[in-house]
Order: sequence, then structure tokens, then C-alpha cells
Amino acid sequence: MLLLFSLLFLIAGIICGAYTLIIIAYSGAGTDFLWFWILAGAGGFLASALFFLLHKKHILFHRVWYGVFILLILCAAGVFLLVEGNIYFASRSKVSDNADYVIVLGAQVRGKTVSKALKNRLDTAYEYLKKNPQTVVIVSGGQGKGEEISEAQAMKIYLEGKGINEDRILSEDKSTNTYENLRNSKKVIDSKKITDSREDEKKSTVESESKTEKVVVVTNKFHVFRAKGLAKTQGLRSVQGLGAPNDDVLTLHYYVREFFGVVKDVLAGNMKW
Repeated sequence: MLLLFSLLFLIAGIICGAYTLIIIAYSGAGTDFLWFWILAGAGGFLASALFFLLHKKHILFHRVWYGVFILLILCAAGVFLLVEGNIYFASRSKVSDNADYVIVLGAQVRGKTVSKALKNRLDTAYEYLKKNPQTVVIVSGGQGKGEEISEAQAMKIYLEGKGINEDRILSEDKSTNTYENLRNSKKVIDSKKITDSREDEKKSTVESESKTEKVVVVTNKFHVFRAKGLAKTQGLRSVQGLGAPNDDVLTLHYYVREFFGVVKDVLAGNMKW
């Protein structure tokens, strides 16, 4: 049994180590969350060496301890698969037409140029906006390290370049994470509701405030589940998620990282399951 554990952890360590090298070669050593694969690979090799050493020294454990160890692994795997299952199925969900708002969540901007991940989100949003000309788009994202302009500004420029009228684009350029993206975007929606109710004298303020806006959140597929959960905690009751394509090489990386993001936000009370 000890030798089997040693072999399994060795295989896991090799896989994690190899994937670490692939990520570095593809997107650089500064890739977010790269540390996880480094630690996972190192942990796999250390655990393999430990179990092999115990095997060589003929150290035996009571079968109860083997059972406990296997049970812990199965429980951890069960939680992981439960979360990942929700992430996966949310990524395949369809959205209805005629949303009042599309919220495009920000992602990295290199200088003034949108990254591949952000471009995928914007192209997906553009296709929806082209099909639904009455829908207003909110571009949400502040200015981070290495970004010459805010993500919101870069997104607005990109959409205008594809022919989306400036009047249909609202910007939110203060947020630094997904939680803030959705919180601040909700404020933009509420502010527009007040403005619209003042401009339209035929519509009562009560009617305007009681209306439930149909919102579509656009992000990459791996991110849809958490984005929808965070949106619901902000009071966006009628919200759907539209997934943009993931990066093929980094898909595994993103899905594993998202597991920890979901767990963190659920425990912090930031998102509804």
C-alpha cells in the first residue's frame, strides 16, 4: 500500500511539474497562481519520497489509518468535483435575448491593448450587442499594474472600434476584482435607473425602482459560475452568464484556480451558490 501511494504521488508530482513548465513557456513565470503548480509538484515528490522511505524501512500502519487517509482524499476529491461540476455546467449555460444590460468583466490590459482573455470577452459581448441593439453595455475594470489606461477605457475603445455606439457604453473604472466589478456595476445600473426615471415623466419613480433588470454578465467560461453567484449577492436578481472562450493551454490552470476562488467567496459570504 505504501509503495502504491508513493507511485501515485510521484505521477502527480511529474504531471504538476510538467504543467508548470508548460505554463512558464506559454505565458511566463509571472503567471498568476503559478505558485500552486510549483507547490503541488514539490508536494507530490516529497510525499512520494516519504511513502517510499516508509516502505523501505518496513514501517507498517494499522489498516484503520490507511482507511482514514483514503477517506480524507476521497472527501477532498468530492468537494473539488462538486465545485468544478458547477463551474463546468455554468460555463455551458445559454442566455436569453433582450437583456437590459450586458456587464463585461475586466481582465488584464497590456499597456493600452486588451489581452487575449479580455478580447474573447469583448468579442462575445459584441456578438450579443449586435444581435440585441437595445441592450446597454457596462464595461467594468480599474487600472492595474502594467496598464497605461483602465480596463474599462480599453474595453470601451475596443467596442467603439467594432462599431458599438458610444451612447450604449457605460464605464465603471474603479474596481480591482470580480466582487467590486459587480458591486460597482450594480451602482451604475441604479444610477441610470434614477436618471431615466427623471427624464421620463410618464414613468413613475416607483415603477422604475421596482423593475427587475435583465442582466447578462460576460466573462470567460471558467468564471461564469462565480460571476453569477457574486452578482446575485449584489441584488441583481435576473442575471445570466455568457461564457467567452477559454485559452486552450491554460484551461486546466484557470479551472483549478477558480475552485479556490469559489471556496473563498462562499466562505466570505460574497456569493450565493
